[in-house]
Amino acid sequence: MRKLSSSFVPAAVLAALAACSAERPVPGEAVVIHYQHVANAHEVRFRAPPAPPARAAGFVVPRYRQGFWAIFVLCSLDARGRSLPSFVYDVNNFRVDYGGDSWGPLFPYSLRYEDSAWLNGAQDTPVLAGAIAGELQQGPSLQVFQPGFYPTLNYRIALFVPRGLDDYGGDQLGLRYLGQRTVLLGNGYPPYDIPAVGGNAAGVASRCLP
Repeated sequence: MRKLSSSFVPAAVLAALAACSAERPVPGEAVVIHYQHVANAHEVRFRAPPAPPARAAGFVVPRYRQGFWAIFVLCSLDARGRSLPSFVYDVNNFRVDYGGDSWGPLFPYSLRYEDSAWLNGAQDTPVLAGAIAGELQQGPSLQVFQPGFYPTLNYRIALFVPRGLDDYGGDQLGLRYLGQRTVLLGNGYPPYDIPAVGGNAAGVASRCLP
């Protein structure tokens, strides 16, 4: 088999790098959000039962045993690029990416009320999502950021992963934002695995580690 010429190899490398750059915006061309994946939680407890039409319950758990809430703290937001418009921050636009799949908002028939066989239906899902956000979310659900640098954001969000992830060893998960050009960069700290959060359960980190 013939070897590739020395003039061909650099060209191939450059072409590959160009393709990668085209697929993902670089800092300066996109809003850059630094984050920490602080915890994976398997049960959410409530200080007060969710409002109707949700059922009165002290806690909810994923329908499937290995499901969990991936909890993130958004450390900082950089929107200083010259061509960047205002950034519309919406917690519903965040997604966890793993193995080609994507997860985020709660959906019907994915949670059990306490240890019962009752599952969340279409009507009570928005109420449950709001109750869970009330326990775990820190910061607004919707905000418009003018161009600038916000170094100590410390907004906390929780994204629902309904099933166990194949070959997942508990490391930091990738985070993505829909709708605007963004780059999300984790600080590399692995999350804590917490059986229960919210209500009278364990607390969750509210600030990023340096």
